[in-house]
Amino acid sequence: MAMLKPLFAAALVAASTGALAQAKYPQRAIEVVVPYAPGGGTDNLMRMITGIIDEHKWSPVPLTVNNRAGGSGAIGYNYLINKKGDPHVIAGATPMVVSGKIEGRLPGDHRDAMTTLMIVAIDELMLSVRSESPFKTIDDFVNAARAKPGSLTVGGTATFTEDHIFTHLFEQAAKIKVKYVPFNSGGEVTAALMGGHIDAGVMNPNEIVAQIEAKKARNLAVAAKKRLTDAPDVPTFAERGYEFYWEQMRGVVGPANMPPEAVKWWVETLRKVTDTQKWKEDYIKRNLLTPTQWTGEEANKYLDSLREKYARALNELGGIKK
Repeated sequence: MAMLKPLFAAALVAASTGALAQAKYPQRAIEVVVPYAPGGGTDNLMRMITGIIDEHKWSPVPLTVNNRAGGSGAIGYNYLINKKGDPHVIAGATPMVVSGKIEGRLPGDHRDAMTTLMIVAIDELMLSVRSESPFKTIDDFVNAARAKPGSLTVGGTATFTEDHIFTHLFEQAAKIKVKYVPFNSGGEVTAALMGGHIDAGVMNPNEIVAQIEAKKARNLAVAAKKRLTDAPDVPTFAERGYEFYWEQMRGVVGPANMPPEAVKWWVETLRKVTDTQKWKEDYIKRNLLTPTQWTGEEANKYLDSLREKYARALNELGGIKK
């Protein structure tokens, strides 16, 4: 019996050591998936996050950003979903993590196929034109669209997405018809706009801010309930008589069944990222975003709240598979 005690103690030490080793995270390089092409809002978000983490050396392993674009985000999110239980793959999150299941493009959503790590900001949507455009105001654009239904082109990221729904709601509110032109990312929309290939673009502020600052583009209106604090000269659609509102969350998700230690590491790290001055000034303030730090059930309940309005809009657009 005396000999068994040391053996039992040794077994306990070995078991606890094994548990600690198993709980260590991260253990290898982390793939950071951007389900859209370079230069768009999700790409800018994830490169800002990884850049701050790298700058502060908060990760003991490399973070590699991979753009897995295609299918309006479906290729990248399906890739993530297929990594179930693998904590070394995460992705930038758009409302596609909710709408993809509604459309039938994804097998699940934030509740059953992914792990919501944090919603880091609420982004706005604007209609923007290049500075040479004849449309000086949103009223100019609406009047031209009414005069020639279906002739004006509006670019946006992908189909049956926030940009597509924004355009649909704008058409309803203004009683106009435009031609929606989908691209693979906000960066591509900006390039098309500045190249004169489309008349206007559906933009998140971060996708057009450089052109606005250079006086090469202007924002006609924002789909917010009030004018933005850092862009007080941009009217809301509603105040000009075209009443509709649309916003876009930005966040980070992992695959389903992420181990608790991985979730904890990401929540703590993202909280540190979003507390930095660089994040607050260079990402939030510069891009006219509303900061958030929603995690766990708070984040999931916000995403739950998107289901009904996305289902309604997508049904009107014919984006739900019967």
